[in-house]
Amino acid sequence: MSVGLATVLPMLTSEAEEQLCRRLTTAALRAAVAWSRRSSEPGAWRELSRMTGVVSYVLGPGRGPSTPLELVDRLGKPLSGLFPGDFAVPDELADLVLLNSSESLTDRAIEVGCEYTEALFGEVEDPARAWLPTWAWQRAEQVQRSVFEELISAGDEHAYTATRRFLIENPAGDESTLVQRMNAAGARRVARYDPVAPDRVWPGVANQWWWPCPVRRWPMRIKDEFVECGYSHHEARFRVDAGAGSRSAPRLLKLTSAKLRVPAAQSADRARCLDLAVWRFVTVPGVPELTLERRLLRIDGVSVDMWPGLDRVDLTVSTTGGRRWEVDVKDRSEPSSIAADPPAARDIVVPDYRRGQVNPLRRMLPDKRVWTVTGFVRHVRKRTGGVA
Repeated sequence: MSVGLATVLPMLTSEAEEQLCRRLTTAALRAAVAWSRRSSEPGAWRELSRMTGVVSYVLGPGRGPSTPLELVDRLGKPLSGLFPGDFAVPDELADLVLLNSSESLTDRAIEVGCEYTEALFGEVEDPARAWLPTWAWQRAEQVQRSVFEELISAGDEHAYTATRRFLIENPAGDESTLVQRMNAAGARRVARYDPVAPDRVWPGVANQWWWPCPVRRWPMRIKDEFVECGYSHHEARFRVDAGAGSRSAPRLLKLTSAKLRVPAAQSADRARCLDLAVWRFVTVPGVPELTLERRLLRIDGVSVDMWPGLDRVDLTVSTTGGRRWEVDVKDRSEPSSIAADPPAARDIVVPDYRRGQVNPLRRMLPDKRVWTVTGFVRHVRKRTGGVA
């Protein structure tokens, strides 16, 4: 008689535990996408049934939802309920809810869940690949590799660096402006820019508008009069000014105490933005890399080389006094995912909003030095006598 992985949990290796976690999370995420698109996508119900089968196969007979609707019911509750009772669910997944009360995908489903996704089928055999978003079935490194493989194979370090910086700094904008900036930067076209999605466009009187997130510069979502970025850590939340019904560009009012600039409205006519998977796996982790670069360059006598050797490490930091650091910047929801694939650099830096990961990473990677962005900048400043 066959048994599910849950039956033999005490004998599971860490690799098998990670595989179980990834497969269950991927199946649940794909099912959530299918349910949210069931009215418009003909293959949604078939995909939902398929993912119910994947969950049943992974958990073993009688250990998971037996029908698609039972699975959907689980998706509106913390994801921990889908895992075996004695399985150590990662903290970020334990309270993750994939569907909200409107039966739409939650922001955190994309922010967190897609870090655990993997290809359940071969790319050719995947029957839902034609309509599922890339982030729902590809791992982060697959997306990154598909974006930069051409540049790496060409061996052109300048073009690689220019293109990577361009994708971080220009994830959205007017189509002609994006082309001009790309040419001026010496960047290559390696990723698709799509029209801004309807849920991120404000229907004005004489024009339609969108707002870039003040931190990550991608179009923020609009619901009723509220505008916010789906990446929660920088608390970009706004409300459209009551006078926005006029023919002039609508303004935003900030609803958070976070130190963020209030973005100006951008015309939606001919506006384009990066594919969500590229934004999530290239732009989002790249923002703290450029933040660290910017803060280090404020220190007298410090120079920074970004992605040297075609991304051998994220940064090399040098001083006129001869000091040198190699740094990798990591923005992951779980420190264990960083430790499972240790960065090449000795110094690992996480964003300030991930400061809770510093001590766990130091324990997991005793041969590395782990810092927040602010902590590493302070360390360099002390070693150089400069002023940040």
